[in-house]
Amino acid sequence: MNRIRAYVLSRKTLGNVVVLAVLGLWYLTFAPTTIGGPAAFINVQGHSMDGTYLTGDLVITKEQDSYAKGDIVAFKVDGGQVIHRIIGGDGEKGYTLQGDNNPHPDPWHPTDEDVVGKAWIHLPQKAHLLELPADPKFAGISAGFVTLVVLLWDGRPRRKRAEADVAEAGVVVPSGSDDVHNLVGQLLGDEPLPRQREAEHDTRSDTHV
Repeated sequence: MNRIRAYVLSRKTLGNVVVLAVLGLWYLTFAPTTIGGPAAFINVQGHSMDGTYLTGDLVITKEQDSYAKGDIVAFKVDGGQVIHRIIGGDGEKGYTLQGDNNPHPDPWHPTDEDVVGKAWIHLPQKAHLLELPADPKFAGISAGFVTLVVLLWDGRPRRKRAEADVAEAGVVVPSGSDDVHNLVGQLLGDEPLPRQREAEHDTRSDTHV
């Protein structure tokens, strides 16, 4: 019994670990900087980067320990963000940047504290994806999908899953003792299935006088 219970619990623990690992991987790669993650999602506007990026492109940037000449970076300026190429300077005194389609360098000289991240993923004409979370239809569809997944997951027969775990564990239930169903019922905290009562035989003879 303890062996089976430990096996079932280990399967649940493994599932939880996998979920946490996926969430951790997402946080370390695509979580936005607004919640402490390394990524920023830039909606390209204007023509300063024509030839490299166009208006409506989506650029995902990622934080780096340092930045160098030639890197395309997004940086904070005047309450917004600009994405241009580094052409000189450093992170302490300030970088010199210029748009690939601009004739002159930028008037701003952001430091490392102002840089959001280096261009990482370029998705042409996909900036509209940033507006989806604000769309009521998208929110409704997302909520419905999550609800459906949860219902389908919780709706799986608990007893069948547990019996499959028992079988996979290679545990043999001796005949004449609690069968697999009752054993699984105990693991799940359910009441054991009632045994079929044998017909009682009346040994008395009916005598009519």
